[in-house]
Amino acid sequence: MRPTATTGPQWLCPVQRFDTKGQGFMLNIDMRKIYNFYAVEPAPDPAALPTGGDLYYECLDCAVIVNSVPHIKSACACGNLAGAGGKLAVMDSTRVKVVKGKLK
Repeated sequence: MRPTATTGPQWLCPVQRFDTKGQGFMLNIDMRKIYNFYAVEPAPDPAALPTGGDLYYECLDCAVIVNSVPHIKSACACGNLAGAGGKLAVMDSTRVKVVKGKLK
């Protein structure tokens, strides 16, 4: 039997969760433990959200922060933000705050 988040070794459970679309595991990391985030001022237009290596999107519905250019599978808890491979899908851009991240 293949290990899963519920049946696998204990060291797997805290950092992985099953993707809700059934496409495997993805990391579930609280980005606030690694980065300090600062709101981008002035706030960009929701119709044209900027992207970049130091830009992140904070979902205003579930308060999860996701990189604007995710190279690994990433998603917020409510499904408003999801992506991988350098592309991020935003379901409702009016419920997103753009922030800059700096390593702590």
